[in-house]
Amino acid sequence: MKFKVHSDPWLPDTPVTRWLILLNASVWLTGLAGDVLGFAPLSTEGLLLRFALFPEQVAAMGTLWTPFTYMFLHGGAVHLIMNMLGLYLLGPDLEWVFRAKGFVFLYLLSGWVGGISYWVFSHLLLGQIHPVVGASGAIMGLLGAIVAIYPQRVYILLPLMIPLRAVTLAVLMVSVHLFFMITPYGGQVAYDVHLFGGLAGYGFAMAAATLHRRQWQSHLPNLDRERDAVELEALIVRMVRGDEPLSEAELERFHTLQKALRYEDVVTVEEAKSWSLG
Repeated sequence: MKFKVHSDPWLPDTPVTRWLILLNASVWLTGLAGDVLGFAPLSTEGLLLRFALFPEQVAAMGTLWTPFTYMFLHGGAVHLIMNMLGLYLLGPDLEWVFRAKGFVFLYLLSGWVGGISYWVFSHLLLGQIHPVVGASGAIMGLLGAIVAIYPQRVYILLPLMIPLRAVTLAVLMVSVHLFFMITPYGGQVAYDVHLFGGLAGYGFAMAAATLHRRQWQSHLPNLDRERDAVELEALIVRMVRGDEPLSEAELERFHTLQKALRYEDVVTVEEAKSWSLG
């Protein structure tokens, strides 16, 4: 059996991921347009002054929205591209698991927790006043969520094209972040935003998966996740190939297993449809 991946098997079936990428890019392009047209309120500087996270202003000036809005601003094209590559890489899997509303909540929660952590730890405790922008806290939250439910899934690290398991990537990221946090080489990168955003995503996904598994284990006492995952994948392959239609009983079993194994590392119908079987 040979699998051929289409040019883009992800974004057509993941509208939230697509719109988040477009939103982040649009905000950055708005700043560029404001710069070119000389319209100060929508210029890069104008957007930063209004929506970036200036930690000393959160309590002093009541800019309580900035621990939320900072995640939609970026410090440049490279900053934007790197974060959007992370969203493109991790978002589709999580959007399928959590559905649209749950995925949006995960993304925003991770970014917000990252912003609040920077205000509390870096500003209130350590006295830092550097402003913060970027979706890195939200993206690290997605990585944390992936580690919680798909720790052994392999992802291609863009743009280096290096395959890594999710848990390996997370360990590398945490190690690098801790090194720069405890040494004088970290510069002005908000590492606590990344770490706490990642922890928020991990905690949310682990709680959701644990609750779901307990509910279905009580509903289906004979549920065996490993055994039933193999059965579900076999049914999915038959559905996609279409050469052996499923019976009504098998379709009912498919829908039951699909719901019960929602948080397991099982190929989805959408993923299987993106492959050419030959």
